[in-house]
Amino acid sequence: MDEEDDLRIRRVKEEELPELVQVYKSAYHQMVKYAYTSERKIRNYLRWLYEGDPGGFWIAEKKGRPVGFVCLHSEWEDWKWGSTGELHELVVHKDFQGQGIGKKLLNKALEYVREKGCKSVSLWVGEDNWLARSWYLKLGFQEKGNWGEWIRMKKDLWVPVIKEVDKNKGEKL
Repeated sequence: MDEEDDLRIRRVKEEELPELVQVYKSAYHQMVKYAYTSERKIRNYLRWLYEGDPGGFWIAEKKGRPVGFVCLHSEWEDWKWGSTGELHELVVHKDFQGQGIGKKLLNKALEYVREKGCKSVSLWVGEDNWLARSWYLKLGFQEKGNWGEWIRMKKDLWVPVIKEVDKNKGEKL
């Protein structure tokens, strides 16, 4: 079994939330200005995320150990764009970053919000978190504005397919 094969992504169970505290802390070790730092606040935050949309909370495991997670709310109302999938957290333990785990978690999240009928997914990222900002840009998100030290990003999920039609026959070419 190679490294790739031992990665498992599945939905989080509520009783597993406390296990994710250390993953969260590790992922934010260089960006603490954007993170909760007390374990009590992190646990409360994870519970809030879970209760908002349990189906949108996924965990990545290697050899049964949690190494990352993603959570989003599929029925979020943005004051500007209306209904959107809201990506609240995508974190990978510092020892497992750079292995494609974050991209696999993001793809799972995008698959979920598409199934729920979302036409876009949005998120907030810290303005000084250049690594995350450039990663999201590379994956098709666009920066749409800012609020304080946060940058608003959005990715459209539904792009209309334009078919070529023979105007005389109304058939696809």
